[in-house]
Amino acid sequence: MKKIITNRFEINFQEGLEDFIEKSLNIVEVQMPMLQMLFSEEMCCVEQLKASFFTERKEFVEYIKSISGGDTPPEWATGCFYNGEIQTLLNVNDEEDIKYQVHTLIHEMAHLYIQKLVYEKYGIDRIRWFDESYASYIDGHIKNRTREQLRIICEQLKHAGKFDLNVLNDINKVKTREYNGYDMFLVVGKYIFENNLAKNYMELLKTKPEEIRKVGREILTKSIKYTLESL
Repeated sequence: MKKIITNRFEINFQEGLEDFIEKSLNIVEVQMPMLQMLFSEEMCCVEQLKASFFTERKEFVEYIKSISGGDTPPEWATGCFYNGEIQTLLNVNDEEDIKYQVHTLIHEMAHLYIQKLVYEKYGIDRIRWFDESYASYIDGHIKNRTREQLRIICEQLKHAGKFDLNVLNDINKVKTREYNGYDMFLVVGKYIFENNLAKNYMELLKTKPEEIRKVGREILTKSIKYTLESL
């Protein structure tokens, strides 16, 4: 394994992923202003994000076992979080997988800041839809979605009606046969940031988390409507 250490990251990666790591770090720098807008000087209080990237499942599994006391990730797992760091298995033969995973560092960085500077600092139980929506927009992956792809996502979500996003606090309800919560996070993040609500909602979460939970009962409908009208 190779290693890169920066002021923000400690990254382990297998041979052949040098370009992938460079692109990942470049995306972090491009998207960083959004995190700086939300947290400014507080960012220095958060430790480095540790991450390991693998191209072979055997090495991926063995590494996780070595740092977790013998735990084995599920057969289907390609992304895990053990021992305070993220582990990602990349399919180097799948261009779409690489195109998606190159946003992993900034996505997880957004989660880390919200966890440390909001949830833990203010003693707030996690509101999954909130930080997932923020991370899904901050990571910049939405730029890879075409207008047609976003339209299809919104049309598929329309049947959800006035869906209460707080339901998604249960990880088993994030993705079902009826809906894909990750699509919900994407359109909600788009609505929040493009309507200049991100900073206000973050401050509201710190002082009145129940108000944010109330927002979760109606925001999906508004987000779908906004996304369709913006296409």
